[in-house]
Amino acid sequence: MRVLPAIDLKNGNCVRLIKGNFNNVTNYNNDPINQAKIFLENNFNYLHVVDLDGAQTGNQLNRSVIQKLLEISGLKIQVGGGIREVEDVYNMLELGVSRVIVGTAIFKEKFLDKIKENFDPDQIILAVDFNSLDGIPYIYTHGWQDNSNIKLFDFISDNSYFKNLLATDISLDGVLQGASFETYEQILRLFPASNLIASGGVSSMSDLAKLENLQIQECIVGKAIYEKKISLSDLSNDY
Repeated sequence: MRVLPAIDLKNGNCVRLIKGNFNNVTNYNNDPINQAKIFLENNFNYLHVVDLDGAQTGNQLNRSVIQKLLEISGLKIQVGGGIREVEDVYNMLELGVSRVIVGTAIFKEKFLDKIKENFDPDQIILAVDFNSLDGIPYIYTHGWQDNSNIKLFDFISDNSYFKNLLATDISLDGVLQGASFETYEQILRLFPASNLIASGGVSSMSDLAKLENLQIQECIVGKAIYEKKISLSDLSNDY
């Protein structure tokens, strides 16, 4: 399983939110470029980068930071946050981003059709971030603030062309209480051809072992690293 350390950008800083709440921000590093180099020094050459300002406003306000990250030799990144138009995807790929994460825009009319027409599916990750209501997971958009009223499993079924699925359980993100193992197991059982990228709630090496046992190929780890619940050396040795 490939582990992708997370860098969430807000006002140019490296931060983490609690359950996607923009009023509950912890600043971990004022220099995300330095943070990326720390990850690279520990043998993590592929990072997960989110422009939180972009996710909240629809405008990519941390583009200059993303450009600087791409200038680091040997580093690859996937980027999300504020990708609302097909042109935004083009721009990110032209900068040198390896994969572009699209979330809110997936419900715009014809948007995914245009993505299919213009890009290789390997270049695209669909962010199917969810909260469960009465035991049913629904996809949330606009920086996790709005319920799309679209059921997670229905959406995945209707969009099987896209294999890369970034599924974050919003209720677990940033709280270090374990990942959404049951939902992930359901996704993999129902859609075995998908590349499920787990995100949210990972708090320990044992959580990662559980995800790997589910045959998940990729996992995002953020707060557990910054809070030193998982050491980069242990992570590097095992993943």
